Amino acid sequence: MTREEMYQSIYTHDTIYLPPHEQTAAALEVALGCSWHKCTFCDFAKDEFRIHPIDKIEHNLEILAKLRPEDSRLFFLGENAFFMSTEQILEITELTRRYMPKVQEYAMYSRIDDILRKPQEELCRLRKEGVQALHIGVESGSDSILEERKKGVTSEQIVEALYNLDRAGIDYYLTVIPGLGGRSFSRMHAIETARMLNRVHPRNIWCLKLKLWEDTPLYKEARAGTFEEMTPEEILREERLLIENLTVTDCLFEDTTVLDQFTIQGMLPSQKEELLRAVDYLLSKIKL
Repeated sequence: MTREEMYQSIYTHDTIYLPPHEQTAAALEVALGCSWHKCTFCDFAKDEFRIHPIDKIEHNLEILAKLRPEDSRLFFLGENAFFMSTEQILEITELTRRYMPKVQEYAMYSRIDDILRKPQEELCRLRKEGVQALHIGVESGSDSILEERKKGVTSEQIVEALYNLDRAGIDYYLTVIPGLGGRSFSRMHAIETARMLNRVHPRNIWCLKLKLWEDTPLYKEARAGTFEEMTPEEILREERLLIENLTVTDCLFEDTTVLDQFTIQGMLPSQKEELLRAVDYLLSKIKL
């Protein structure tokens, strides 16, 4: 079996989506789909949700160990792999020690309710066993927008879950979606999202601008005229308002989707003014 065939044998899909800060990690598929699968804007969770049987995970891990024997970080693939129980996660980390003994850290995607279901002592235990980071799509800090987009959690629940991670020592990387409130609620989306983010301690804030995917409820709302899609300039102005209102510390802010061709990146708070100048520069280019 060639290396390419080995890789193909352990992943369900040809394309593997890893967060920006996990691109060098080895990836182990442990689940498919999203346990929630109700967000009106989401087109990523096309698979029916399921956690792979442990024998399949072990088989994939054994092959992955031959492909990536020197890796020290392992990313659990699945739209929200942290849905797994603490016992399931620890069973996989125990197998990892057998097949990939150099792995010291684990990361994965999570929903907020996945975190809230786990008692504090379990979160602490997971951190002790190497679960170092969770990647979480919070999308907005506005309760109105979270409810309208059927995210399934409130801003207070987001803050509570992230406080729990702080206490356990688990890092979290957050995604927000500029444009999610539409033209009518753009200002509210920016200010209330900043207000929520300022209460927590993210390692990273990643802005991923809204894309309307066909066949999603939000796409249909836009076509029916009940959701006002924003222009690139409007989304950039919303993002500027978000940055302007952020007071987070030791946090990398980045947007890899600005005007579909630029990246904005900087540490907060030290590079806040540089970020604002970069946004202003791009806004000036739009008007030319």
